[in-house]
Amino acid sequence: MVLPRLPRIATLFILIFGILILGAYLHSPSTANYAPWTETLKNFTPMSEPMFPFAIDADVKDYHTYNAREIDSLKGCMDGGDCRRNQRKVVLACTHVWPKAIIDGWRGGEGVWALSMFRAMRELGYTVILGMDDWKETLTYYRMFPDQVKVIIQSDWVNDCMRDPLCIKSESNPTGIARWKSEFHFNFFPDPMPGLDAHLSVEADRYELEEEEDYRRLQYIGYSIEEDCEKQDLIPHAERPMTAWILAKQAAYFHVGPHLYAFNDTYYTSTLKEEGLDGLSFRAAYEITDNYMKNDVIEPIVEVIGVTNLGIIGPDRFRNEVASSRIMIGIGNPPLSPSPYLSLCLATPFLNPIRTWDSEHPNDRSKWVSQHNYLKWLDPPYVYNVRAHDYQGFVDAIHEALNNPPPRYIDPSMTPDSIRKRVKKLVDNDWRSIAKTYLEEREAEGEIIADIPQEMDLMSRGAESKIPDTSCIMYRLPMDIFHK
Repeated sequence: MVLPRLPRIATLFILIFGILILGAYLHSPSTANYAPWTETLKNFTPMSEPMFPFAIDADVKDYHTYNAREIDSLKGCMDGGDCRRNQRKVVLACTHVWPKAIIDGWRGGEGVWALSMFRAMRELGYTVILGMDDWKETLTYYRMFPDQVKVIIQSDWVNDCMRDPLCIKSESNPTGIARWKSEFHFNFFPDPMPGLDAHLSVEADRYELEEEEDYRRLQYIGYSIEEDCEKQDLIPHAERPMTAWILAKQAAYFHVGPHLYAFNDTYYTSTLKEEGLDGLSFRAAYEITDNYMKNDVIEPIVEVIGVTNLGIIGPDRFRNEVASSRIMIGIGNPPLSPSPYLSLCLATPFLNPIRTWDSEHPNDRSKWVSQHNYLKWLDPPYVYNVRAHDYQGFVDAIHEALNNPPPRYIDPSMTPDSIRKRVKKLVDNDWRSIAKTYLEEREAEGEIIADIPQEMDLMSRGAESKIPDTSCIMYRLPMDIFHK
């Protein structure tokens, strides 16, 4: 049988297409040995463009000044009818972490998260008003723009307004805060907080490898470290000293029990005697104080032999130290720190201690509790998961990190554009309808939903009476609280 002869142009097209496919296959990174979500591994890319700049005026030194200017700007545009997109939508961030991070420059874990959320909100054009952990201050700002306020973000340990008739909206307090606007707990760790529903708990990170929208109905917002990472040039591994960076901003982390301290102090001297590691040095930047983890410290807090301590350093120095290291080593605490994400962005791998595991199924990661319980799903050359008190595993991880340096890595969910999308969902969602439906469902299921106690209502009228403990009861608030 004679096969038909293809036209010359068709033959040329097939040849070129085949070469392109073969080239893509040969140059594609293998992810067969990694967790499924690492198929999204990507090289460092520039941040996406926001709608508006996020920076505040350079002369702002306190949050009261910042708020005054935001309020004047909002009132002015509302009067003039020339508000920018989303400017009429107000977010009250009433937790001390926000002013501390945005105005004072604090960069602890919660500070990194607060600044990232603040940035996303301003880039989307929302009006953001800051406050402290004080519902009276929150109520003052709320009453200025009750219809414009979309969500009120509060510290996860503050629940005063929800239980105070002088704050919460009711028949006797019609200018109070509507409950459905004010139960968004600013909770760094992904643990549900008391409230209308778990999805009103706003989280900085994740524990598990699950679909974002389905994960325990929590509002994972996350944060981005790309801007911070961009400030530091990538240092080639061949030019880096033989340095391992110990993630420990407090000396107390070295002086707690073995259930919290994943290794022990002898590792930092014994490792140097291992073949190929004789030139290694350990560095850290931690504060020596006895005011941290008081209930867990089991011995006097002193410097650790074998680890060069730089003391308290700023973010620029910290970033440079991490970028100059061959590996960042976790020792058990602090959990879910942003630092390992910065480390990976700077092409410095992370040693992630596994604190507990299922002895019958030791390789089942869903049963692991690690220092960074989300990064446990990532494998070398990015993350080295090492069981607590496994000296050989500790040494092997350092050896492998020195010999197999990784490229940059940024979690796809932690890009600025991803943060903006989730912030937009948080602010623009119809929480009033969600809260109303949820209350009705809980009542239909037979849950205890009591009427507001008479003594609480009396207090709103000035009578003196003790407010009862409401920790175990969900009070039925009049349905008009769902009205604007």
